[in-house]
Amino acid sequence: MTSAFMIFNRRKGEEEAVPADPVASERLVVVAPAPTAATPALLSALQNAFPGEQARFVPSDALSRSPLMNVLAVVAVGQSPEALTTILEQILTQREARKDGFPVLVLAQPLAKLTTLGKWLYDQAVAQKLAGIRLIGYSAEEEISSQLEGKLAPLHGSNFIRMPLAPEVENSGYKYFYIFSPELQTIVALLGELADNNMMRVYLLGAPGTGKTSLAYYFYLRRAKGNFVTVNLSSENTGDKGSMKSLLCGHVTGAIPGAPSREGALSFARDGVCFLDESHGATGTVMQVLMEVLESGQFLPFGATAKRMLECAVIFASNRSWETLRGMMHLDEHARLGATAVGIPDLVKREGDKLAVLASTLATFQSKCTTWKAPEGISAEAWKLINTCPWKGNTRTLIRVAEMACVRYASTNPTSPTLGAAEIAEGLSFWEPETEHMDDNLYTHY
Repeated sequence: MTSAFMIFNRRKGEEEAVPADPVASERLVVVAPAPTAATPALLSALQNAFPGEQARFVPSDALSRSPLMNVLAVVAVGQSPEALTTILEQILTQREARKDGFPVLVLAQPLAKLTTLGKWLYDQAVAQKLAGIRLIGYSAEEEISSQLEGKLAPLHGSNFIRMPLAPEVENSGYKYFYIFSPELQTIVALLGELADNNMMRVYLLGAPGTGKTSLAYYFYLRRAKGNFVTVNLSSENTGDKGSMKSLLCGHVTGAIPGAPSREGALSFARDGVCFLDESHGATGTVMQVLMEVLESGQFLPFGATAKRMLECAVIFASNRSWETLRGMMHLDEHARLGATAVGIPDLVKREGDKLAVLASTLATFQSKCTTWKAPEGISAEAWKLINTCPWKGNTRTLIRVAEMACVRYASTNPTSPTLGAAEIAEGLSFWEPETEHMDDNLYTHY
């Protein structure tokens, strides 16, 4: 495919998990409180992923006297937060020294204890120590070995994006966007390379709730320049060219009666990133304003006489498909976008991210409860409902479903420590109904 408008989803070789310099020295480790009937199958699965390597079992209570040295992969099964922290610290020390994406830490957590996992993930993200990890949820340990496929490839970068709650408001606090699935890690790696190589235009395509704003902010973090400015082109489009020119390019005193001069989004971003969300709204007057910016890399503030050079990178985002966007614009307008298009996979394809979002939501709910008893996790039946749901609303609706299920659970004097299928099913009926919606064919999916 030679077009400049390419949809990137996975790069060649990303699935391979063969170390550069294999040495048979028991560098594959399973850590658990005690061996079980499932342990031999787990050790065998690890060895199959790394031909020539040997796997060994290490009891949790032996970590202090038998540190994890020179390992390639560690599967930590059912560990306490304290043990997980010890393991992670040892893993991070080796990752920093190796810089080849190894060791990989696979956290296998009982579904019944997801709330504890959610709190641990948050604590490690706050401490800036969440890296090299993939997640597995299980109700029985026999399920773990079959889930290892695709989770042992080398991992580069962090498992989270630290983003202000309100990027353009000072001291707004932070939120954490988790990156645990191989699918999303591939996209994040690509965006980092685009930023590092000074690509100035990117078009993020993904269904609602896939994380386009967080990924745009990651691009800004990697660019490490200027300001991050967001404009929602659909909600801000008034149809008035002067207003849109003022919003994007700014205006000088006197251009708008009674209004002082204003710096537009493109200039306030400096040499950072201007994020144009809901870019399918870039039609009519919006596109008229953007035409010169996109074509010549310069803009004229409303009422000014001197043009200014565009210094910032421009990231577009839309939940429409590339074909739909092309049909909404004139061919000339479409060609002027000149952006590398990046497709963001739906949550249904990203099991590790799904698990992290659910665990995080449960932990957040628990942190707010004063008189209610919060669930400690979810049942196997509840997880089956979550794991088979198409999640057309992606992360946003998963959070809504989990929140509603938690409220229903806590407000009915629960006897079980976990969320059941009934609570999840009720949440799904409200936020992810099986019936078709008028928007189902409108949004793009990757």
